Amino acid sequence: MKQHKEQEFEELRKRIEAASSYGRAEPKPGKWMAVSEMGKLLGLKKTDRYWLIHKNYFRTENVMGILRVDIASFEKWYANQVKYRKVTGEEPGLELKESSLSPGDIAELLGVTTDTAYSIIRKNKLETVIVDYWKRVPKEVFWDWYHSQSRYRTKEDRERDAAVEAETLTMPEMAGLLGVTRQEIYNILRNEKYMHYFKFVIIADRKRIYRKGFEEFLAGQDQYQLKSSVDISGSVIVGVSELNDKAAACGSGTEKKTIPEKKYLTREEAAELAGVSKGTISKWYQEGEIPVIIIGKGIRIPLKEFEQWLSKRKEEATASGND
Repeated sequence: MKQHKEQEFEELRKRIEAASSYGRAEPKPGKWMAVSEMGKLLGLKKTDRYWLIHKNYFRTENVMGILRVDIASFEKWYANQVKYRKVTGEEPGLELKESSLSPGDIAELLGVTTDTAYSIIRKNKLETVIVDYWKRVPKEVFWDWYHSQSRYRTKEDRERDAAVEAETLTMPEMAGLLGVTRQEIYNILRNEKYMHYFKFVIIADRKRIYRKGFEEFLAGQDQYQLKSSVDISGSVIVGVSELNDKAAACGSGTEKKTIPEKKYLTREEAAELAGVSKGTISKWYQEGEIPVIIIGKGIRIPLKEFEQWLSKRKEEATASGND
């Protein structure tokens, strides 16, 4: 194999060094450059220059006894490859980048890792072309796939989505606000009595409802009320007083519909009210002593029922002490 390559290089050298007997005209300025000039432009040693010529990436011709490179075809090749770079710093692959994307380009566009970009290409069977041993995806193919899904978003679309997210709620967030299960939320959304309140939007493959419709729903019925002002992760979604004002504004007539400011306690608040530790509160609800509602991975304790339970417990303790 090595001997074969050496023979090829030797043949190339002979072509370059051989004098032409065809009486060709002088090369036109700006149309041709010598192989040595091409090599210096790319920072290549002599052997690497010959190997590049041997690949026939661009047009070469024997002009006045010297093998020369056609500048126009060389520039066309340079604009459609990314392996070689001119010592002048001129960026390679400009035409290639206009028509296709590398996995790195896709990763940057979508704000994901390069591994994820490769996974997207593989799982969605996106058409690829191989350039300098690297996969690239034609832009038309990428954008057709992009507009067919909503999970992955560009930076511009993420910024646009953020504005929409600020005006919407997910199903789990709605469940947390009402203190009900997610299944109950789906029942509400399918109920003909309530479905007209809700308008949906899908962001990153998740269905969301607009807050305005949720506020109108709160004001338009009496079966469901706001139970908590925090979501399942504990971060504030919207203030209770704010929802009170908006829900009242959505109602009709002069009577205002008010959502109670405090109907449920956290474990910490219940512990402080009872004068015990959070661990004792956990023990009580795990033993079924006190009523709770489950919100995601957290709990809320109904204030009224808890106060009644504490009062009854105190009375029983007092009566037992008298006996």
